[in-house]
Amino acid sequence: MENAQESRGDRQLSGQERQNEAELLRGSGILEQTHSFIVEYNFKTKQCYIDPAQCEHVYGDWQKEKDQGHGDFKRVVLKDDLTVVQDFFDFSDLKAGERRNMDARFYVKAHDYEWFRVSLLCYGDAAGDRERVLIMFTNAEQELETVRKLKFLLAKDPLTHMPNLDSFIQMTGEMLRSQPDSSYAFIRMDIDKFRIINQMYGTKEGDNVLRYVGVKIQEWAGPILEYGTYCRISSDIYCVCIPADADDVGELIGFIQTSLRAYPLKFDMVMSFGVYITCEEDRSGHVPVSTLMDRAASAQRTVKNSYVQHIAYYDNAIRKKEIAEQMIASEMKHALETEQFQLYLQPKCDMETGKMIGSEALVRWLHPTQGMISPGEFIPIFEKNGFIAELDDFIMRKSCQLIRKWLDEGSPAYPISVNVSRTDLYNPNLLEQIQACVKAYDVPHDLISFELTESAFVSDNMQLYNLARLLQENQFHVLMDDFGSGYSSLNSLREIPVDVLKIDLKFLPPSTDDWRGIVILQSIVDMAKQLGLDVVVEGVETLEQAEFLLSIGCRTAQGYYFYRPLPVAEYERCLAEEPKGIGQRRIEEQQKQAMESTGFGLQK
Repeated sequence: MENAQESRGDRQLSGQERQNEAELLRGSGILEQTHSFIVEYNFKTKQCYIDPAQCEHVYGDWQKEKDQGHGDFKRVVLKDDLTVVQDFFDFSDLKAGERRNMDARFYVKAHDYEWFRVSLLCYGDAAGDRERVLIMFTNAEQELETVRKLKFLLAKDPLTHMPNLDSFIQMTGEMLRSQPDSSYAFIRMDIDKFRIINQMYGTKEGDNVLRYVGVKIQEWAGPILEYGTYCRISSDIYCVCIPADADDVGELIGFIQTSLRAYPLKFDMVMSFGVYITCEEDRSGHVPVSTLMDRAASAQRTVKNSYVQHIAYYDNAIRKKEIAEQMIASEMKHALETEQFQLYLQPKCDMETGKMIGSEALVRWLHPTQGMISPGEFIPIFEKNGFIAELDDFIMRKSCQLIRKWLDEGSPAYPISVNVSRTDLYNPNLLEQIQACVKAYDVPHDLISFELTESAFVSDNMQLYNLARLLQENQFHVLMDDFGSGYSSLNSLREIPVDVLKIDLKFLPPSTDDWRGIVILQSIVDMAKQLGLDVVVEGVETLEQAEFLLSIGCRTAQGYYFYRPLPVAEYERCLAEEPKGIGQRRIEEQQKQAMESTGFGLQK
């Protein structure tokens, strides 16, 4: 009981002190310094005190109007904020101790308003009932104007003053939700080879081009949200969302293309466009705006840097490809853990004798429900997401295990070459991983070699040089794969230490009449011999090609004419068979032609 009385006494003292708060504020000079004034209302006495300084801050004399019974918010508050202010000053449910805050625009003179921040605190008496309310009005025009400018800058692209990506996503989402039964077209566009404009004419001119495109988009589309939304995503990439009228989509694209051709620059500027039309599934599933934009981007990628086609619509073919890519990415780790990836070997053989002398390690994905997935489908995805490094390590381990198995069984063991992807080049521990794997299976270094692609030699010269040198120093053979597929083959060959050249099939003459191809290939083989390099030609598919290669002194080849990539068991079976040399193959070829010429080859 005593504690309760003490508590009530404290509240009375506190209330006593609070009654003097208005006087303290008025006498302290704080109100003048903060461009504020106060209003105080007593619920018990029904008295209202209005700070005389109010007239200096807000239009009209509130005290005089109150005394005359003319108090009306409509005279002093901007119409747009009237509801907010009326709700704020509705004290019907106000309780002791309650605080309220709002921002509203009050007229400071006729037809001119400024922002004020209004704070309210309701004080209670000793019994806890509301007794009086103190309201402070503070001119916040400068502060809130700064905030508004900051919000504007955060929502706008600083170069073109178009909405930025975040703003576009927000506004477009609101637009789509407000029109749930309408279809919209997302149009993503950028300038092909825009970086060349910056290189040739400077970034200042490049910025002028970007502003020009932004102006033309806004010129066609009009005010934001009146007809659609638009933004500059980044660099030279823009996105527009408009109602999905085919004529309007074509008109916009045509207008932008025509405008760009009219830009006064001696450079053939071409834009590529990707279009996605929203559907019922998007609306019912509330698909995010960013996903819809991604679909337009997927369509655009199919025509990027094309000299013929510059517009692409997202369709079922692209959708199926994306779904397939997503399936591959989502299942790749599980597939590796469950050994769905299978080691295949493509033999390298002596064309003269037909004898296998080694093989290249390849990979196939045997999916439990999809069946065989081609490397052309999953390798590019793995190279993009970095998973290729784990797959390369898996294939290297499988190759080492196989070589160890052959050695333990006393079977013939021929060298296996393993591909090193471009991603592997940036692994600082790659050599240590190779050494650890080879040591774990006790594989002689002359039975495992490494293929580096010639195109990677061109773009990652120093990384490849260091890796090739370290591999050779550790007694591993290094092969330059796809020689001739790049543009600096001879320069790469001069700089990068390799042991074997694998000549790309592009150098194989389609016929013996191709004298240019014959001269080039002959020169490469002769050059390799002078450099002390072995040569393997890939892609041999006909007897004619094999005989030509033998005639210029090249004996080793890979290709479907001799062997396709084989599962390990089939490779081992082929090893046990009697090899078929070029002479025997020539006889069989002649017999086959003779039978076909007489018609016997057509009989069953």
